[in-house]
Amino acid sequence: PLLPGRVRAHARGLSLQVTADDVAIAARVVVAIVLIVSGIGKLLAIRQSLGQYRVRFGGYAWITLLIALALPLYELVLAGLLLFVDASWPSWLALATFVVFTGVLVRRIVINDRRPCNCFGAASTKRTLSIGSLLRNTWFLALALVATGTATMSEPTAMFGTVLLGAGFLAVSAVLVVRT
Repeated sequence: PLLPGRVRAHARGLSLQVTADDVAIAARVVVAIVLIVSGIGKLLAIRQSLGQYRVRFGGYAWITLLIALALPLYELVLAGLLLFVDASWPSWLALATFVVFTGVLVRRIVINDRRPCNCFGAASTKRTLSIGSLLRNTWFLALALVATGTATMSEPTAMFGTVLLGAGFLAVSAVLVVRT
């Protein structure tokens, strides 16, 4: 029997049958959350790092401070673009960003520079750079690639399934951030 239009639409929203766009939307939101956490973490760490910048770079500490401010602000702006711009280019920009970040980690691992990455501010300064850090960034790179699969931030076809999938993506991301 056919359900009335309103009930049918509500039942569809609770569906677990997600579309490719739904998967991309979930990935896009999680990439934005990762960028927000990273940006805020770096901003909170700037004050702690200011003294170290002065000692290491002397009169040029302002350049380091400028870069230390620019990167988290870029991440926060990119997160906003991912959440609020109905186009695919913010996802492609996020993908390019994670390619660069991952490239920096690979370079540091190759030259055996194991200092903490500071990728998430104070939350990531306690562990030395490792293959786990590279695995974490590869996960973010994969999520950003999946996010390029949609050009819209419209309501998902299957809201419940999309939220559930996004929660799974976010849980894996959180474990990787905390553990690496």
